[in-house]
Amino acid sequence: KSVAYLTPFLEEEKRRVGGVEKPAARILMATVKGDVHDIGKNIVGVVLACNNYDVVDLGVMVPSEKIIEAAKREKVDIIGLSGLITPSLDEMVHMAKEMQREKMTMPLLIGGATTSKTHTALRIETAYSGPTVHVLDASRAVGVASTLVSDTLAEKFVADTKIEYQHIRDARAGKTAKPLATLDEARANGF
Repeated sequence: KSVAYLTPFLEEEKRRVGGVEKPAARILMATVKGDVHDIGKNIVGVVLACNNYDVVDLGVMVPSEKIIEAAKREKVDIIGLSGLITPSLDEMVHMAKEMQREKMTMPLLIGGATTSKTHTALRIETAYSGPTVHVLDASRAVGVASTLVSDTLAEKFVADTKIEYQHIRDARAGKTAKPLATLDEARANGF
């Protein structure tokens, strides 16, 4: 209800300013198929809109075909996926595979209560060669989006994120697990 209340004010502000300022980027947002939760997505949308992003919100229960079609039609710079329930995680993986199949290259942002950096690194980022970033919460969305569309910061951020996600995969596979401290070391490091 609060998002619905704020939206006309945001639109009026854009109209009043006369659209002089070019949007920072165009971001498509959707809650994936099988999920009807949109509170978090709506909050992220308002935060982005307040920070000069043009947000295309497809709503809830959006199948991958519709997301890809809208992304192409609307010429968006970034796609943001949201999900709250566990089955959303598999749908996000499916969406990443579809983006890869369509040879898309735009950044893919992943967010929602059941999502995690680990799941994004293990399952979603490995399915899509474009930049894939888990966004912890609405307060981080603008920083991540602005970095991804920056001419000077994007390349390093994407590379650093890929390295971080590879470390997560390696640690999960046991390749870089830190050796455990000995009992004597642990006792010496006690309280």
